[in-house]
Amino acid sequence: MERKSPRRKGRRGDDDNNEQQNGNPNVTEEMRKRNRAIAEREASRLARPERRNIGNLKHASIQKSAVSSTPFGFHAKNSYNNEKEEEQEWCGPFSVARQMIAKREEARRKREEELEAAATSEDNKNPHPLDAILEEVDNERKRKAHPSLQWKGQITPERSEGNIYSKRQKRLNAQQPVSKKVASLYQICVDFVVTNFEHVEALGNIDSTIRRTICSELVAKKKLNCAAFDTLVEAGMEALEVIDCAEVTQEQLTDALNMLMPAGLRYLLLHHSGRCFGVTAVNAIKKMASMSQLFALSIGGAYLVQDDDASTLLGAIAKNLSSIEFKACPNLGPLFCNSLATNFSSTGGDGTLLELSFEDLELTKDDLLSLTKTDAMRNIKSLAFRSIEQVDDEVITSIFTGNDTNLESIDLTGCIRITDVSLSAIRQANKTGMLRSLILSGLKNLTNIGLETFFTPSIPGLPSPPMLRKLDLSSCGREVVTDEVMDLICKASSIKRDTKTGEYTLPSSSQLQLSSMGGGLVHVNINGSNCSDTTMEYLAATSVSSLKELDISYAPFITDKGLGYLVSKVGNQFNKIKIWGCAQINEEFLDGHSRIHDPNLQIIGAWIKKGNSFSTR
Repeated sequence: MERKSPRRKGRRGDDDNNEQQNGNPNVTEEMRKRNRAIAEREASRLARPERRNIGNLKHASIQKSAVSSTPFGFHAKNSYNNEKEEEQEWCGPFSVARQMIAKREEARRKREEELEAAATSEDNKNPHPLDAILEEVDNERKRKAHPSLQWKGQITPERSEGNIYSKRQKRLNAQQPVSKKVASLYQICVDFVVTNFEHVEALGNIDSTIRRTICSELVAKKKLNCAAFDTLVEAGMEALEVIDCAEVTQEQLTDALNMLMPAGLRYLLLHHSGRCFGVTAVNAIKKMASMSQLFALSIGGAYLVQDDDASTLLGAIAKNLSSIEFKACPNLGPLFCNSLATNFSSTGGDGTLLELSFEDLELTKDDLLSLTKTDAMRNIKSLAFRSIEQVDDEVITSIFTGNDTNLESIDLTGCIRITDVSLSAIRQANKTGMLRSLILSGLKNLTNIGLETFFTPSIPGLPSPPMLRKLDLSSCGREVVTDEVMDLICKASSIKRDTKTGEYTLPSSSQLQLSSMGGGLVHVNINGSNCSDTTMEYLAATSVSSLKELDISYAPFITDKGLGYLVSKVGNQFNKIKIWGCAQINEEFLDGHSRIHDPNLQIIGAWIKKGNSFSTR
C-alpha cells in the first residue's frame, strides 16, 4: 500500500480551502476588510519609517583620515548626529548662551531665506519704473555700511603697462632694495666672525643674544661641528641655546654641563638633541642639582631619554625650574607626568611652574590627566599642547577647573579632539582677563556658534571675553571662522576695563577708532576661513595702531577693495600680509594700494619661487 506524503496532503488541503474561499463571497469580503484595517493602522509607520542609527566605523578615524571623497578635502557633518548632540548638551552658562546663539542664527538664516525667496518670486520679476531708484538707494546704504566698497586702487601709468608677467617682475624688482640694502655693522661683524670661526679661540664676555645669532649662522652655513661647539661654550654663560645639536656628542655636552652648571647656567635650550642628550647628560645635571639655578629647560628630539630619567631629572632641578618644554621625545610617559605633578604642587614640591609646552609626545590620556591630580598648574601662564592626539575636552577642563590662573597664552595646535566644551573651560579660567594669545590652528571640531559664544560679552556667570593680541584660527574649517566671529573678536580686543570697579565695557562703533589706540589685534591668522571684506573693515576700525601681521591665505571672499581699504587705514607698523592661494587678489590691490612704494610692507604670495627663498609679489 502506497503511503502518501503529509506535505503533499497539506498543499492539497490549502488548495481545497482556497477553492472554498473563492467560492464563498462572504469570506472574501471579510478578508478584504481585515487587510484594509491593517493597512490603515500601519500606514503612518510605513509612510515614515524610523531613522536607523548610523554608527561610526570602528577601524577608521575621520579626523585623521588623509583621504576624502569631497572635492574640498573635508568631511560633511551628519545632521542627525548634530541633533542628537544638541539633545545631550552640557550644563552651565556657556551652554545656555551657546543654545541661545544657535537658535538666533537659525532664525536669522530662515528669515534671510524667506527674504531671498520673496525677492526672486514671480511677482517681483516684472520690471517697475522705480526699480533703478530703489537699487541706487540700496547701493548707497551698502556703501555707508561698508566703506571698503568705495576704495579704488591708484595704479600709476608706469605700473599699468605691460602684460601680466612683466607686471609681476616689476613687483619683484620693487622688493629687491629690501634684500640688497646695506648691511648693518652688527651683521657685518657677525658674518666676519662666522666666516673665520675656525680661527676663533674664544668669544669672551658677550651677550647671549649675540652668541645665539652666531650659533644660528653657524648652523645655516653648516659649520657647527664639535670644535665650533667647544668654542661657543665658555664658563659664565647664563644661556646655552643650540638650535641643531646633530654634531654634538654626549661627552661634549656632559663636559659643557659640568663647566656651566656650577657657574650659574639658567637657560638650557637644546633642539635636535637626540644624539647628545641622553642618560649621561641627565646624570651630569642630577649630580649638580644642589647648585642648579636652571630656570628654563627646553629639549627637542631626545629619543635617548627614558621616562624614568626625565622623571628623576625634574625632581632634581624643580626648585628653580619654571619653564619646561619637551618636543618629539617619544619615551616620555606616566613617570614623567607624575613627577611634574608632584614636584610642582604646593604640598609635595618647591617648584613654581609658569610655562609648560608639550609637542608631538606619545602621552596617553591617563598620563595627561595625572597632571591635574595636584595643583601643579595653579600658577601657569603659558600652556601649549601641540599635535598631541590624546588631548581632549576632559583634559583641558580638568586642567582649568578650580585653578584661578593668570593665563596669558594657550596653544592647542593640532589637538583634533578639542570641541566647544574646551572653549567654555578656557573662558571660565580667564577670570583675571590676562589671556592675550590664543592659537587654535587645525581644530576641525570647533563650530562658529561655539566661537561666537566664546567671544560674546556680558554673559551672566562667565568672565568677559579675552582681549587678544595674537589670534590663530587657521585651518579650522571654512564655515567656522566667519565675519560675525571676527566682529566679536575685534571688539573684544578693544574692550576697556574700569580700574576701580574691574568691570569691562564694550566700545560703541563711534569709539572704536579711539579705543584701538590702546588695544587691538597684533598678529592675525585666518588662513582658510570664510571671512570677507567685512572682516577687513573690523580690523581697520579696531586695530589701526596695533596690527602688524595678517595671514588671509586661501580666503576666497576677501577682495582687492577690502584689503586695499585695510592697508590705507592701518599704520606703518603693518609690515606683512600673506595671500597664498588668493587668486581673486589682482592688480587693483597689488599695484594700487597706498603703500606701494613702502619697502617695509611685504606682500607674500605664491606665483614663483627663486632658489630656496619664498617669493613676494
